[in-house]
Amino acid sequence: MVDHGKMIFEMARKVNLFHTNADGLATMTALCLFAQESAGDHAKLLGFGMERLAEQKIAWVLREQAMNVFRFPALGEELRIITWPTRAERILCYRDYRILDFEGGLVALGTSAWFGLDLEARRPRKADSFFCPDWELVPKPAFAQPLPELEIPSDPCQAEGRTVRASDVDALGHMNNLRYLDWIEDHLATFGLAGSPVRFLRIRHAREVTASDAVQIRHARSENGDVLLQMLSVEHGREVCLARVALADQE
Repeated sequence: MVDHGKMIFEMARKVNLFHTNADGLATMTALCLFAQESAGDHAKLLGFGMERLAEQKIAWVLREQAMNVFRFPALGEELRIITWPTRAERILCYRDYRILDFEGGLVALGTSAWFGLDLEARRPRKADSFFCPDWELVPKPAFAQPLPELEIPSDPCQAEGRTVRASDVDALGHMNNLRYLDWIEDHLATFGLAGSPVRFLRIRHAREVTASDAVQIRHARSENGDVLLQMLSVEHGREVCLARVALADQE
C-alpha cells in the first residue's frame, strides 16, 4: 500500500520461527530486519533502491538506528510495517518506521540514518547528490521526543572478546548491521542481563569490521539503569560502534 504521493509505504510481514527467541516472541533483530526490508522496498519504489544506486556505484550503508518496542509479537502474528523518509542533512538520509499488529495496535517505533557510500572512493556521498524525494509530502517523525543520548561506558566495565566470522559478513564485505544486534543480545546473556527482553535500543556505527577482525565488547550501567555498550577494534583500539539498551524490567 502506498499513499501521500508514495512517501508513505506499508508492507505486511509474518513472524516466523526464525524470527523468534526461546519464548516464541519476535526478537529486536527481527523487528529491525522488518524495518530495513520495508526501507529497501520503499527506496526501490521511489527510484533510490540498491540496484539503481549500484549503477552509480553507490551503496546504502546504515549509520544509526533506534527501535522502541511496546509489545513483542508472538510466533505466527501478522504485522504491518509502515515507513517513510523524514529528512536529509549533509551525508545522512533519515527514515522512520511504525510497526503495528493487524488490529492497529502499536508494536514498535523506529528511526534510522543512512548514507550513500561511494564504492570507488569508499567515502560517503552528499545526500542531495543522489537522494531527492519530495520533502513537502513527508510526514512527521515517529518519535516526538529526542532519543536518549549515546554514552561511552565508564570504567569499571565488563568486557568480552569476539571475532568476526565469515557468516557475519554481507555483500559489502563488512559485518552486517543486524549481526551487531545479535552480538549485543549474546553479550547481555553472557553477563546475566538477558532475563528481560530489550525494549529500546539505539546504536551508532563508527567504522566497519571484516571477517577475522577481533572486537572487544564492553559495557557498564548508566545512572538510570540503561546498559551502555561500546565495541572496539582490538587491533587499532578504535570505536566500532556505540549503543544504549533499556531492558523491559527497568520500567
